[in-house]
Amino acid sequence: MSTARPNLSVDRLIDELQALAKISEAEPPVVTRVVFSEADMRARAYVRELCEEASLTISNDAVGNTFARWPGSEPDLAPIGIGSHIDAIPNAGLYDGCVGVLGGLEAIRVLQQLGFKPRRSIELVIFTAEEPTRFGIGCLGSRMMARVLTPVQAHTRTRISRCRAWPLSQVP
Repeated sequence: MSTARPNLSVDRLIDELQALAKISEAEPPVVTRVVFSEADMRARAYVRELCEEASLTISNDAVGNTFARWPGSEPDLAPIGIGSHIDAIPNAGLYDGCVGVLGGLEAIRVLQQLGFKPRRSIELVIFTAEEPTRFGIGCLGSRMMARVLTPVQAHTRTRISRCRAWPLSQVP
């Protein structure tokens, strides 16, 4: 591993946070990114692109949690997880959740730059529906991942939208 000082790019991190904040259903300075909305899907694509540029392997689970993995030298070991969420309640700030995701990505990039090779894989997790905007429950993605909420329970959650409600499995 290199002993050179890492090039932690605070400016890059701030630029990426501001770029992500512009992907919103509301005008700045607030952010609105309701899960599975057009803005949320564009934000997911933006973060996915950043992860691909860092040579991370991307996968998704059934509920939509995204996993960006930097493989370790012993990939069969349980990975180290970092991250948070990028969905946002109406009129939120730009840092909630996003710092955990983009800050985690920046930490991986700095370690890569230093030539560090982790023993365990490091997995950046972007949880789905951590804000209770669409289904009336917070932390849906992390609850599903932790098996605190079963698939049967999740499918009983409905999307709340004016006078219509859809089961989670049928969200348009």
